Amino acid sequence: MWMDNWVLNLPTQLWPGPVVCRFFVPSHTYVVLSSSNKAEVETRAAAIERQKVLVLRRKGGGGTVVLSPGCLVLTLAFHAKDLYANQAYFQAINTLWANALAEVGVKNIETQGISDLAVKGKKIGGTSMFRRKHLLVYQGSLLVDPDFEEMETLLQHPSREPDYRAGRSHRDFMTSTKEQGCELGANQLKSFCEKYFRQNMARHFTPHLLIKSDQ
Repeated sequence: MWMDNWVLNLPTQLWPGPVVCRFFVPSHTYVVLSSSNKAEVETRAAAIERQKVLVLRRKGGGGTVVLSPGCLVLTLAFHAKDLYANQAYFQAINTLWANALAEVGVKNIETQGISDLAVKGKKIGGTSMFRRKHLLVYQGSLLVDPDFEEMETLLQHPSREPDYRAGRSHRDFMTSTKEQGCELGANQLKSFCEKYFRQNMARHFTPHLLIKSDQ
């Protein structure tokens, strides 16, 4: 179970608006598998057991991630008009997040691989998507100031990787907002992104992307 279940179990009539948007900072370290990942392949079981790390599963695709108090997580859901334009929806949401981060000094974020957020060839955020017909649930995890050594300890090298990773270790492949010059901690960045999304979401989620929730 992961945050996508929170949205999927929330009755539409209780949604706060046409787009549900929730940022949060994990209070502990978690390992989150995608819908198709196998824990015995993607994780280091002995380390997880030794450190008593909770392993969860989300419904969306992508790879296995470590989430910790050094990460900022976004769950965003809406009813999408197009059933087959997932890449366009990834791009719209990633662009909104990249624009927000540019305001706090993290420049040159682009989408790499299928839907990663990256800076100069290094991953700074991972994303996934789950579709239930028109309902689209996007989840993203931004690396603010994570423990990269902990990632190496808990995760195997992924069984599948995007071409731009080029076999690099977790540490060599990833960067963080802190490394990119942002001085805001995860909770400060959470407050900033919540405000930025609230003020700018309407410009990105225009009527051609959305349908009414009762359709």
